[in-house]
Amino acid sequence: MLQNIKQVIFDLGGVIVDLEMERVRECFRQIGMPRMAALMDPCYPAEVNERMERGEITWEEACDEMRRIDNRPDVTNEQIEWVYREFLARVDSRKIELIEQLRARGLKLYILSNTNRVAFDAVRRHFAAAGRKIEDCFDGIFLSYEMKLLKPAPEIFQEVIRRTGINPEETLFIDDGARNADAGHAAGFQVYCPPTNGSFAHLFAE
Repeated sequence: MLQNIKQVIFDLGGVIVDLEMERVRECFRQIGMPRMAALMDPCYPAEVNERMERGEITWEEACDEMRRIDNRPDVTNEQIEWVYREFLARVDSRKIELIEQLRARGLKLYILSNTNRVAFDAVRRHFAAAGRKIEDCFDGIFLSYEMKLLKPAPEIFQEVIRRTGINPEETLFIDDGARNADAGHAAGFQVYCPPTNGSFAHLFAE
């Protein structure tokens, strides 16, 4: 499948970091926010999450909007933060080991993720628990809330190409969202769309 791959761009949630979709919905219900529970979608965020992940509103403003959605002014930012941390369940140590092996083989590795500040802080902690610093595992990390762009918009892929100087034809993009993968393919990347929390190790078997 892979031809002349020199770079790999990974999505975070559902690819590098395992997601617990039912767990996050249950946690929202536990804190009395069933409407937010129904809105959660890891690949294609609902309006409040989309605005947060695009960097249009801050985490604090997003929490205010979530409270309005469920009419729960008593729910704290800390409770909502707990829910988002529960969403990002774990990083499989085998994936970290594979990432290190790929870098040792000379591949350039990048992250391109629709995410927010609190969620990315949780990812950092997962890597730290494995004895790693995420910034040391990748050659570049592109986060939607910092870029003010959101997958699957074509502009976010063009911005990554511009900043890195990579050749899309020599780049593999791995994302568990079908629309995101299709957008990556349209941008010229080779793509792989695994099931959420699935393995991609077989792509790199020597």
